[in-house]
Amino acid sequence: MNPNRINRRNFLKLALAGGGALAAPGFLSACAAADTTGTSSSGSSGTFTLPSDINAKWPEIKSREVVLAGFGGETYEVRHRLIFDQFTKISGAKVVDAPWDYGKFLNMVDSPSPDWDMIDFDGYSLVGLIQSGKAPAKLADWVRRCDLVDEAYRDYAAGSYAYSVVLGWSSSLKEPPRTWADFFDTKKFPGKRAFPKSIYAGTVEIALMADGVDKDDLYPLDFDRAFRKLDQIKGDLIFYDSYAQGQQFVVQGSATMIATANSRMIQLKNEGRGDFTYEQAVLYPWGGFPITRNSKHADAANALIDTLAHPAVQAEVARKLYLGPTVSEAFDLLTPEELALQPNSEANRAKAAVVNTEVAASQDAEYVERFFAWVGQ
Repeated sequence: MNPNRINRRNFLKLALAGGGALAAPGFLSACAAADTTGTSSSGSSGTFTLPSDINAKWPEIKSREVVLAGFGGETYEVRHRLIFDQFTKISGAKVVDAPWDYGKFLNMVDSPSPDWDMIDFDGYSLVGLIQSGKAPAKLADWVRRCDLVDEAYRDYAAGSYAYSVVLGWSSSLKEPPRTWADFFDTKKFPGKRAFPKSIYAGTVEIALMADGVDKDDLYPLDFDRAFRKLDQIKGDLIFYDSYAQGQQFVVQGSATMIATANSRMIQLKNEGRGDFTYEQAVLYPWGGFPITRNSKHADAANALIDTLAHPAVQAEVARKLYLGPTVSEAFDLLTPEELALQPNSEANRAKAAVVNTEVAASQDAEYVERFFAWVGQ
């Protein structure tokens, strides 16, 4: 996997042909060939040591490895340094990276002999799997549950994070935009807008809010209305294929605004090259690391998820990667300054359009189909 590319076209053709929402990925899945969160490790410095109670409830871990299909890039480099390497010393199981592939996981989830043990998944893709009868393995009883995951799915999803699609802008703008309506107002705010070409989730929600739909009334999504709105601005969009490319459009002045991951805009803000708002952010409130039903290293997979769900680990990921915790206790470990950067802090969540995971799962196939048809026109 090339960690700097976001290219889902080939998979999406196969996925849509093979089973509708079951095979249609969400935002994280759509970024399979990229650093999905667009993260930067420029958070607080210093070393991090896994808490002494990290393995308090583990059984004996007999597996010597655990295979995790993830997105690679800087996010996973940081995860290895912060967490995975220490996990290996404690458990004896090495975390082996596999290139993320939704279709492969779909085939492996109930395979009698899967090559992977677990995958980095967004919430509504996991919901879609469960609703379609392709549920992954339940987490072991001793694995920490994440209380910010929808209750019906806590036995399948833990250790993951929240993230947002936000409105960002160049530091060259004299007057900052505040809402997605401003993003669509090219008379008041001249200039091109950087827009994702292969990341479909968030785009319909953005258009609907720009068209006057309240952030709390988005679901079920009105695709016809959204794409009529998107048509109005299509000629003013510069489509990017990677988060880095989108950032570059802003930095070099090709675009004055951008729709992108919160982490990428925090990075630009830290560098003095742009700013952003969490107002009307599209918040993906939770994800998970689902385990294949016949995982060869289920003990190590469960132990790794248990590690990732520890409040102290969740807080450190939030500091370093700007990914919001899915364990409420983790917020208590963050400073006010750190909390202000999290997409799902109490204050920022109140500003956001929170994705309804169950409705999003039911509409995902149409979302994919409609977005890529519109991009290709």
